[in-house]
Amino acid sequence: MVMPVDPNVTTLTGSTSPPPVIIPMEDEPHVITKIIGISIMCIGGMQMVGSLFSFGTIGLNNWLESSMGPEVGDALLPSWFYAATGLVAIIAGGILLYSGYQVQTYQKKGIWITLGVIIGSNVANLLINLSVEYPQGDTEVYPGSGIDVQLLSQGTAALGSICGMVFCGVITILPLFFANHGLR
Repeated sequence: MVMPVDPNVTTLTGSTSPPPVIIPMEDEPHVITKIIGISIMCIGGMQMVGSLFSFGTIGLNNWLESSMGPEVGDALLPSWFYAATGLVAIIAGGILLYSGYQVQTYQKKGIWITLGVIIGSNVANLLINLSVEYPQGDTEVYPGSGIDVQLLSQGTAALGSICGMVFCGVITILPLFFANHGLR
């Protein structure tokens, strides 16, 4: 049995609209990422300026040797030491400027580049430091102790390099510890 249609009833026609799309509101990325990126760039710039002092020491040593006599040259570190450390510093400083910019623009690859430069430059400087023969030769700290100044200097340089790598590495990866670091 078919029901009669009432002519006074309104009939709706058409189609349904799509369900609403919920767009999540994104918080601003944590400011620590930008601060650390700018800090990395500052350290890179200071390293590049510091490399100029390394190269300047070569000229200073040559001047000291020419004005005070050749016996002064025996008490100085070789010129290749300052040239090598200066070269490492200028290359590492340039790369740190680039990686710091990457970090402060929220690029995750900047953190990995920075960590690579920290490890690479510290290992290079450590190898340079361990390969140089100190001018004072076998001067012992205490007579009969068997510990000379070169061994003590190179050991403390190695310890300082390792501590510096760990500290700088932890500071560099600090943005990754925040939930909203904003890195892509």
